Amino acid sequence: MKAQQAASGWKRQLKNEFSAIAFLAPFLIPLLVFYIWPLLRGAYISLHSWTILGMEKYVGFDNYIKILTNSDFYKYLWNSLYFVILVVPIIISLGLLLALLIHRKIPFQTMFRSVYFLPYVLSVSVISFIWLRMFDSKHGLVNVILEALGLSSVHWLTNPKAAWWSIVIATVWWTVGFVMVLFLAGLQEISQELYEAADIDGASSLHKFRFITLPGLSSVMKVQIFFQIIAGLKLFGQVQIMTNGGPGDTTNTIIRYIYVTGFKKDMFGLAAAQSTLFCIFMLLIAAVQYMVVNRKES
Repeated sequence: MKAQQAASGWKRQLKNEFSAIAFLAPFLIPLLVFYIWPLLRGAYISLHSWTILGMEKYVGFDNYIKILTNSDFYKYLWNSLYFVILVVPIIISLGLLLALLIHRKIPFQTMFRSVYFLPYVLSVSVISFIWLRMFDSKHGLVNVILEALGLSSVHWLTNPKAAWWSIVIATVWWTVGFVMVLFLAGLQEISQELYEAADIDGASSLHKFRFITLPGLSSVMKVQIFFQIIAGLKLFGQVQIMTNGGPGDTTNTIIRYIYVTGFKKDMFGLAAAQSTLFCIFMLLIAAVQYMVVNRKES
């Protein structure tokens, strides 16, 4: 009798295991095929001298030593971090401000939501070409407006500082609508009873924002900051199309550096090693961010 019960329990457990695997398979298979396998393959290639024709030669950790003893890797890594420092505070602040303005009952509310979100549906190539024309030093609309206001024109794409800001402006215009939509969703989750109670207590708008709105949006804010940092570190398309890493290599980022090493210089083993190190760096950023958030919550 006990043997039958044990066999029945074992079958039930096995059935549950198969059910769990069946439910997870649609997610696990793409994860293994498109993420885990390329990651392992990239780590393997990074240990070889590898060309586009697949001419491979095992070199051990030589690629990693070359990268870590070359200042270019650190310079381009800093360029990517510099872009994150510039763009993330602007996108988060502007996205929150737009969400607060549009969350109010104003005329043409739906139209404003669509207009601000519209650039996000465009590809990075389209966005980059639009702003490439806008920032043209001779015929670009931005300089035309500046001159009409009596200001001097700016060489947006050939001046080192202006080139960075041209990329930042294009990126903010492209993605701020998505950030705004997520903040709008967060605002709708905050109970209106809290605001009504604050009105009864005579709280000012600033106090309601400080003690009701911001705490209510804390979860959305953390997710937004995390994804914007990761997206900023992966900057490539805008730089490749708008400045080609220039002037000089002022706006060259780590992702474009890896692209040039692999596809321009035909050094895929070295590019794979650069990618692996950059992946480790991003994991460290994510781990630090996770620890900071958890410490604040505790």
